[in-house]
Amino acid sequence: MNTFPCGNHRIDCSIQSCFSQVSNFQMHLPFLFLIPSLFIKPALAENPPVQIIIDVSTTTPMSGTATVTFPAPQGLRLLKPRTIRGDAETPPIQFFCDGVHKTSITYGKQLSCRELQWTVTFQNVQTAPHAIANQQNLYSPSGWWSLTEWDDIPRFEGISATEICGKVHNKAQAIKCSALPAQNEPPLILTWGKSTKTLKTGQTTLTLFKDDPTSALKGENLPTLQQQLAYLKALLAPEERTPNNIDLVWVAIDKKLGQIVGAAGKQAFLANFAVTDGAATDDSLAKLHWVSGHELFHLLTTQSYPLWISESLAQYYGYKSLEKAGLQSETPMEQWQNFQERYPHAATGLYEAHTKVTHDNNPSYYPLFYMKGAAFWQAVDQKLQKAGTSLDNVLPQIEAAAANDAALSSRTIGLLKTTLSEQVVSTLQQQYLH
Repeated sequence: MNTFPCGNHRIDCSIQSCFSQVSNFQMHLPFLFLIPSLFIKPALAENPPVQIIIDVSTTTPMSGTATVTFPAPQGLRLLKPRTIRGDAETPPIQFFCDGVHKTSITYGKQLSCRELQWTVTFQNVQTAPHAIANQQNLYSPSGWWSLTEWDDIPRFEGISATEICGKVHNKAQAIKCSALPAQNEPPLILTWGKSTKTLKTGQTTLTLFKDDPTSALKGENLPTLQQQLAYLKALLAPEERTPNNIDLVWVAIDKKLGQIVGAAGKQAFLANFAVTDGAATDDSLAKLHWVSGHELFHLLTTQSYPLWISESLAQYYGYKSLEKAGLQSETPMEQWQNFQERYPHAATGLYEAHTKVTHDNNPSYYPLFYMKGAAFWQAVDQKLQKAGTSLDNVLPQIEAAAANDAALSSRTIGLLKTTLSEQVVSTLQQQYLH
């Protein structure tokens, strides 16, 4: 696996996608993460899903208790949670087995418990503004909690079905459950508590959780997202393969911090939006919807792409979904024109940038995927539209040469040459790819 989570597989690219303001071109980069093998008795596998209940309280909202209870004591083998950080950066979970603190639990070794508990902590999004960028668990004074599975949710040997449930203490109805994704899927992002609004688009229900202390967002923001979702669903996924529920978490952040990011999980995504003196500008709202469209692309696409293709297509289609929703924004080509004047690696082609990031572990080339990559796809789309078609029509044929080769396949290049011309495609390759 590549060092970065958005590696050669689209599914990894869904785990974290980041976007930042071009004026500062600060890019929140993916963390190194490892997905170790996690392995309770095969005999239990046929049982109903094991439930891990995260109980939180409005009196101590920054700390919750995770509890898994079995009908009788079980011989358990716990394995490490998924992580996006190295082991040295991850504090060990302090487990309580039937009320007894286990000072040291060796993952993979058997222990016998009827009830297993541990503490899960949350970051207040208003006092920890970088919590989304760091993929931490979130608490909003608006009355909701959001849990990512990173470092907090162990798995059990032999149990393939596990549900994670978020619960507000002493509120029987305030519970929400979601299946723990497989290890090769985007991570769990479970958000529960007080939602802002719920809307339906086709078979998909959108639930918004918002932290917006100054009420900077207007009522039409969610309908705008509905239009983006409708466009991307029609483009990427038939109705039967579209998630029935998508949670979105929008969190205000001071524009001075210069960090607008997004993160996608399975059927959920998070995004910041910038405010200045408590107010959101038209530009910051457009960026919010651009980030949201980017994350929706990752969430909906079923195609596996190398990193540069995945991120650049998500970035371009984030922009294109803005157009479909009637929002005005600087175009990717305009962004690239301004950005390249100040960016030291502007002359580097996208193929080489992919190698620098994924094989040489050099994150300084990562912004090219967002800026130069999105500009490339816009240039391609414009040429295709002049030829009577569009990138939307060609998208199913966009593919890499091979699993270990991030270059566009000869079939893809051939299709573009047939539709456009060899000279046009050669010019685009030299301008953006090589």
